Amino acid sequence: MTAHLDNRGDIAIAEIIAYVPVLIASVFLVVRYGVARELGWVLLLTLSLVRIIGGATLIASQQDPSNVTLDVVASILVAAGVSPLLLATLGFIGTVCQYTLDNDPRLVRGLQLMSLLSMIALILAIVGGVDVGNAKTQADLSEGTKLRHVGAIFFVVLFVLIFLFHLLCWMNMRQIMKARRMLLASISFALPFLAVRVVYTVLSAYAPPTRTISASGEVENATSNSPLAKFNPTTGSWVIYLFMSVLMEYCAVLVYVAAGTRLQLDDITDYVKSATVDFEQERYNMAAEYGPKDVSWER
Repeated sequence: MTAHLDNRGDIAIAEIIAYVPVLIASVFLVVRYGVARELGWVLLLTLSLVRIIGGATLIASQQDPSNVTLDVVASILVAAGVSPLLLATLGFIGTVCQYTLDNDPRLVRGLQLMSLLSMIALILAIVGGVDVGNAKTQADLSEGTKLRHVGAIFFVVLFVLIFLFHLLCWMNMRQIMKARRMLLASISFALPFLAVRVVYTVLSAYAPPTRTISASGEVENATSNSPLAKFNPTTGSWVIYLFMSVLMEYCAVLVYVAAGTRLQLDDITDYVKSATVDFEQERYNMAAEYGPKDVSWER
């Protein structure tokens, strides 16, 4: 006998429907730009798969409430989705800096360390979620919750660093190749949506647990009057979940997909066009060599 889907189940269906075209567009963008473009487009593809699989898992868990594994996996996928989106943003910043700002080894190391930080945060979120779902004692439950807390804080730190790096790019905009400036503007437009999504990740990680485990190992439902209870990803307000998590994430994804369909990352052409605005010596030389022969490239 199948169970009726609740509001989160309906949202999961909507997510699957919404992310199928994003998945198709992401495949197109990966083919168009290649895997080597700092992996930004590949990570959008990864996020689409996570959301489709996560939605299907959530629906399956509601159809079979006794299956604890499905519930744990669905909860982990809800929390884990912010990681590929942050990593994709990092990849796009790398694309913005390509051939110009990435000549500074400090910037390259910074981006690499931020990618590492994102992976650590993701691992902590997954391990913490698994520990919470499979906890046999209250100590196990507390340990898993602590890991989720640390992972959420790491996501906040990563977002702040991404924002600062993005400001650094704007401060050096004249060095950035012309076509890539549009991608930088898209990052700026997506960051407010991403900020709300990260805030929800933190609040949901710190939401009080919905169960406790007695000394004898019996699992008991727990209730809380904490204002953070409404941010619990499985039992909290579905309206908050919809607006702060699902829609904010999807808006950021749409911004990046739209940017990807408009970008023209032909490196030589980009250098030539940029030379008409920013007469950096290297770009000036390339423009003179590869640009139209009937154009005067005098300074």
